[in-house]
Amino acid sequence: MTTAFIIVLLLVLLFIGMPIGFALIFVGSLGILLVGGIDAFFGILSSTAYRSVNSFTLTTIPLFILMANFISKSNIAKDLYDCILKWIGHIPGGVGVSTVFASAGFGTLSGSSIAATSIMSKICIPEMVRSNYKPSFSAGLVASSTGTLAVLIPPSVPLILYAVQTETSIGQLLIAGVIPGVVLAILLVVFIVFSSLNKNTVIEKATWAERFQSLKFIWPMVVLVIVVLVIIYFGIATSTEAAAFGALGALIIGMLLKRLNVGSVVDAFKDALQQTAMIFTIVIGGYIFAYFFTLSGVGQSMIAAISDSGLSKWTILFLIILFYLILGLFMDLIGSMILTLPLVFPIIVSLGFDPVWFGVLVVLLLEIGLVTPPVGINLFITSKYSKIPVEKVFYGSVPFIFILLFLVLLIVVFPDLALYLPNNM
Repeated sequence: MTTAFIIVLLLVLLFIGMPIGFALIFVGSLGILLVGGIDAFFGILSSTAYRSVNSFTLTTIPLFILMANFISKSNIAKDLYDCILKWIGHIPGGVGVSTVFASAGFGTLSGSSIAATSIMSKICIPEMVRSNYKPSFSAGLVASSTGTLAVLIPPSVPLILYAVQTETSIGQLLIAGVIPGVVLAILLVVFIVFSSLNKNTVIEKATWAERFQSLKFIWPMVVLVIVVLVIIYFGIATSTEAAAFGALGALIIGMLLKRLNVGSVVDAFKDALQQTAMIFTIVIGGYIFAYFFTLSGVGQSMIAAISDSGLSKWTILFLIILFYLILGLFMDLIGSMILTLPLVFPIIVSLGFDPVWFGVLVVLLLEIGLVTPPVGINLFITSKYSKIPVEKVFYGSVPFIFILLFLVLLIVVFPDLALYLPNNM
């Protein structure tokens, strides 16, 4: 009865707009007080805030966020898109394909779904519309592909959080997203090319001099990200050390290219601090809420119930996938993970599924929720920056959502898409 009351209260608080981190802290604390008593309440709350974020591996998150902010403040996104347009914009569907490649590239540079979507909405959609793409198609492509590529291709903050919360290797999680991200980009490119065969959606062909000139400002950042990935993949340094190297490298490159000044550097630190504080608040709330579930015995009861249900592990996996798709309709990605993993992850492990594989799968499933109503934050971000009505953005996103669901199916049927690189690190 207490558990049901706490869950309903949490849903009510989220519905009325309370930030998820504070909602988790409040209802988790109340649940601990009701189930464990006053001693458990003070005992857990007196140490949880410190212990839940006092982790060397968690420093990977602010460092990658700082790296992304330095890159963003350097205005590399516009240079990247213009460069790709000059190289392939003249081929059939080239402007749309350039949008995919630029989204994948900037997603890799930023690691943030929301940041990548907001920036690419301002840059790519106007160019696609000028090239005779329908506004709904243009907005749907950016809304559904940019954020997903950003959270799959490393560095990815959601994958890092999953790794920390489930005590899985951060390096393996980051590398695991590479092949699924590449496969998604290929699927999007094939769809765009076939959709553009009978349309006049090309731009004027650039000269070779213009193409090589366009590489001037982007190649240092691209090389930096490749070096960071190589460091992680070959175990030259830990993920945290690689993130520190990436942040320092992005700062130095931005200063040498004269794209960063003292003001923009300070702004980058401020933004990184705000984003980190938001994420860590959710982490603290998640730990408090998880303690409540542990005290109430809900997790153990769920595992026992599933074990006694007689359902096959594939049926249970299907139900979990369906659960995350539905959850993504109403909650943001990070909050959904923090809230559900203490319950779902032990079930996945008990069924024999690989935790690294599941990390990629759950991040992809929740990212789909960011382009589906009623929450669909990427829909609203794309609409805001492109000035295209949100209903048209969703309408344009529908075919791309089916592509994302097809990628989910591929990862389930062919687990090596996510596991090949981590298993060979």
